[in-house]
Amino acid sequence: MAPLIKLSQIISKFCQFIGGLSLIIIVLTTMTDVVARYVFKLSGGEFGFTVKGSVEIVSYLMLFALLAAFAAYVERSQIIVDVFTQKMPKAIKGYLMAIFMFGFFGIGVVFAWGLYESAFDAVEYGKVTQDLRISMMPIYGFSALLSLLLAIRSLIESIHIFKTGEFFDAEETGA
Repeated sequence: MAPLIKLSQIISKFCQFIGGLSLIIIVLTTMTDVVARYVFKLSGGEFGFTVKGSVEIVSYLMLFALLAAFAAYVERSQIIVDVFTQKMPKAIKGYLMAIFMFGFFGIGVVFAWGLYESAFDAVEYGKVTQDLRISMMPIYGFSALLSLLLAIRSLIESIHIFKTGEFFDAEETGA
């Protein structure tokens, strides 16, 4: 079980890095675009630099950031409603959490498969982004990878909870 937990932690760190990097690029792209538009306005149209495809860049990087964050923190992703769980024994809460994690495994597999197929369709039909005219294949492919990492982490966490009964309990941590 220890190697699986280590693998899960490595995947989590990788996804945290990808999510953080995506958010940094989103902020820098947005800031650059806003400043360039403001300079364009101040110069009366003399300075015409803009960030081409900024909306596309931000939207696809937001996709990566969300998928990466979901994979990185899947074990903490449950919202626990006190009314339903406050009287439940910890063992039953753990069992429910393991079932939810297994459900996330299924969701991750479905996402990964669909995005994988979309990546090959993008190559076959020459699908490109609207503004930048970049092939959609790497976007779909990387999204499929992040979804697969979600599935792997969810399965590992589900097995861990079923085996040990230990899980992240937001009620106990006050998070």
